[in-house]
Amino acid sequence: MYILLSWIHLTAAIFWVGGMLFLSFVAVPLLKSSADPAQALRWFLGVSRRFRALVWVAIGVLVITGALLLSNHVNFSVSFSDWPSSVIIKLALVFLLIVTSITHDRIIGPKVRVIKQQVPEKWTRCDQVLVRFAPWIGRMTMILGLAVVLAGVGLVRS
Repeated sequence: MYILLSWIHLTAAIFWVGGMLFLSFVAVPLLKSSADPAQALRWFLGVSRRFRALVWVAIGVLVITGALLLSNHVNFSVSFSDWPSSVIIKLALVFLLIVTSITHDRIIGPKVRVIKQQVPEKWTRCDQVLVRFAPWIGRMTMILGLAVVLAGVGLVRS
């Protein structure tokens, strides 16, 4: 059972982190170099929306399988502060990753889409900052995803 749960957990993590790497290093550069930016943007938005929907399924799978796998690394009868530091670090990174993903997908992304529908001359200073800041939230999500994978490797190797 442990091997099956681990495989499901890793598959969901591969999907999520691999998808972020694909979007960042393949899709976005193609979007920026497209001869038809409007068509490329429509394609990118379609791909990213589909990916986002599936990512939330993957997150659900990761939370469930992660909770089940946690019993192999901690003794639930002891205080949380007595858990192995590798577990606490991974859980903290997972929490940050989920918060960052929610912020990116549900708050900043929709606001930026609305702002970008306006003429840039009508953007407020706050709008300008948000449009410039939004890609960095996506990058931070990817970096946190890679950090969670690294923490997972450290967890199973400790």
